Amino acid sequence: MAEFSRIFVILQKILSFCAMDSIKINDKRFRVSIPEAEIKRRVKEVARQISKDLEGKNPLLLCVLNGSFIFAADLMREMTIPCEISFVKLASYQGTTSTGKVREVIGLNEDLTGRTVVIVEDIVDTGRTMRQMLESLGTRRPASLHICALFVKPTKLEEPIDIDYVAFSIPDDFILGYGLDFDQAGRGLKDIYTIEKDMKNIVIFGAPGSGKGTQSDRMIEKYGLNHISTGDVLRAEIKNGTELGKTAKGYIDNGQLIPDDLMVSILASVYDSFGREHKGVIFDGFPRTIPQAEALKQMLEERGDRVAAMIELDVPEDELMKRLILRGQQSGRADDNEETIKKRLVVYHSQTQPLIEWYKNEGIHYHINGLGELDRIFGDICKVIDNI
Repeated sequence: MAEFSRIFVILQKILSFCAMDSIKINDKRFRVSIPEAEIKRRVKEVARQISKDLEGKNPLLLCVLNGSFIFAADLMREMTIPCEISFVKLASYQGTTSTGKVREVIGLNEDLTGRTVVIVEDIVDTGRTMRQMLESLGTRRPASLHICALFVKPTKLEEPIDIDYVAFSIPDDFILGYGLDFDQAGRGLKDIYTIEKDMKNIVIFGAPGSGKGTQSDRMIEKYGLNHISTGDVLRAEIKNGTELGKTAKGYIDNGQLIPDDLMVSILASVYDSFGREHKGVIFDGFPRTIPQAEALKQMLEERGDRVAAMIELDVPEDELMKRLILRGQQSGRADDNEETIKKRLVVYHSQTQPLIEWYKNEGIHYHINGLGELDRIFGDICKVIDNI
């Protein structure tokens, strides 16, 4: 009984490890990037396409070890045509980076003459490994060579190779799970994991007069964050005469709203200009609608990033009125009168309330009481940032 209990505890630990959203391996933390269900769905789709394209050809699946063994097995089970499988082993990775040195460890003994061959690879990044394989296999006179990759990193691809079947295109991030490892650890994970970055992308909401600008400046100074304000970005793109800026100006000149996809493209261009190692971005003035929030989420996910927190700086409306009227008296701003202020606050609340609910459902909404001492408010914001 004691032995059974010990084994049961061990099994529980293994199962909990395999189901965690965030794990630590060696000195690095990883989070789920692609869940098991999505992997299964794409493998089935790829298998169906191969089966359709290569029907009647009895293809030979050439599994590149070690990373693609699970992918190759699942792929073969999902195929609906007769096929065979064999294995070759190449190595170009050590730790989390490519060594750039490709060497054949296990050769191929099958006769490929006149065969239809599908190379099944886990990741194609630079393409150097795959280029060597194509050149080597080409000397064996196969009828045709096809490439099937679980993952492709388009931004890393250096070799002009045609990849026939791709399950996922991903950013240039290190991943593990589903056969892929980190120094031999993590191959048995059912999901795909990526390294957690110390990147704190934040969406900040605050009505006019809430102190959002002041608190954003303090966040930038303390945490080294970048700042993207839609108004500033648009003006800069138009002033610099970029292609995106010219397109945006055309809409503005015609009295039209800038389409969401164009605005996201502009924000993506600015975001990418910060490089891959930046500490995070404060998104100010975007999103304003749920479709924009969804588009922002997708844009960041395509880069392996995410919004870590939506911070709502909440100030009572009567206090906002006092602040804005005082600001108008001090600055002479014509739009800081009571009637105009009321209209602006109505628009703000009507726009942001659905978004607040959306971010609550995402589990990343944080409410901050914006009434009181600046230092206390900033301290509350810091507590959020320090714990995301």
